Amino acid sequence: MRRIWIVALLTGILAGCANVSRFEKDALVAHGEHLNDAPETLYYSLFIEIGRVADAKIMQVLVKLTPDAPPILLSEVKPESAAKYLSRFIPPPQWPEHLKKKATEYQAYVGGGFHITFDDGRFISIGICSHCSGGREYPVIGTPNGNDLYTLPLTEQQLIDVFGSPSRLYKVNEVRY
Repeated sequence: MRRIWIVALLTGILAGCANVSRFEKDALVAHGEHLNDAPETLYYSLFIEIGRVADAKIMQVLVKLTPDAPPILLSEVKPESAAKYLSRFIPPPQWPEHLKKKATEYQAYVGGGFHITFDDGRFISIGICSHCSGGREYPVIGTPNGNDLYTLPLTEQQLIDVFGSPSRLYKVNEVRY
């Protein structure tokens, strides 16, 4: 009986520590928290593994790669469009050599809260983040119909407006990809 109470207590304590919301929809994973004492969860990090996308609506989402760039469909993001607005990713010098080598196997572009990766011209993934690496960026995404553009972080309702309802929404202890 004592073990049951200990397990129950630990489960309650550990569940109470889960403060990061994880929103999953098809190949999209978004993470959010109560940033700056906001009354609701704000989703600051989005990651889409393009090769896993089954829901066509995801590829119809709009992105603005810079504040001055026109919105383009996610399906139209190509190495040329990324290179026009973003810088080529260069691995940080403190990275281990094996990670630097792996990073150079891909074409990756970064800037303004975006990290876009291609493999031999094929769109692999897009990461969008407003509160990452100790900084603040203002990436913009929009609804497939083009009626609404939102700057990250997004509320849960804005995330639903853009991508649709989640297939899974739950709390986690940390951000993992």
